[in-house]
Amino acid sequence: MLSKEDNELITRVGPGTPMGNLMREYWLPAMLSSELPKPGSPPVRVMLLGEKLIGFRDGENKVGLLADACPHRGASLFFGRNDECGLRCVYHGWQFDTAGRCIDMPNEPEEGDFKDRVKATAYPCQERGGVVWTYMGSRATPPPLPDHEGNMAENSHETVRAVQLDCNWLQILEGDIDTTHVGFLHYGGLKAEDQPPGSFSEWQLRDKKAQFEVIDTEGGAAYGARRA
Repeated sequence: MLSKEDNELITRVGPGTPMGNLMREYWLPAMLSSELPKPGSPPVRVMLLGEKLIGFRDGENKVGLLADACPHRGASLFFGRNDECGLRCVYHGWQFDTAGRCIDMPNEPEEGDFKDRVKATAYPCQERGGVVWTYMGSRATPPPLPDHEGNMAENSHETVRAVQLDCNWLQILEGDIDTTHVGFLHYGGLKAEDQPPGSFSEWQLRDKKAQFEVIDTEGGAAYGARRA
């Protein structure tokens, strides 16, 4: 169920898959901060919503996310040199900062202003809790970062990890919210008495039935599964 605001966003964004357009209008986890461990570290390939992108951390510790292809001749910026202020294409040396601005064009006359008219596709990034988030939508002012518990504290004891799954995102979402399959599929060879007392795992094994409650919200629907 989509809210009125979401439907308006889909209409405004234009052609494309409705769900893909909607997802662009909110912050998305792009990569782990640990994949770019220090300023000037090698760039990484990122695939988001069908787009080939390059993530990098510049000399000032700012993270950028640029289109893979240099806007000049299409060379992959994955092979670019991560200089102090931005990513430099290895083909002709054009350098782009985290906002996609061309800040150096060594193969053009110094008196020219062509570099001021060139810009690479770039998406804004923010870091929190070990995750690099990006906004790929059309709003001039992105919405606030999601205040999920795991990404609220900068020095949280929580850890984050990335896993690649060979399936459609809707399939894994459906699996994640299906609480009753866990006790049979994932805990099939385990016994309740062997689990830490009072833990989620113990109750999943002791009571494989669940009472479901569903509510409508302004942003869609939410549900919970309750056990005795």
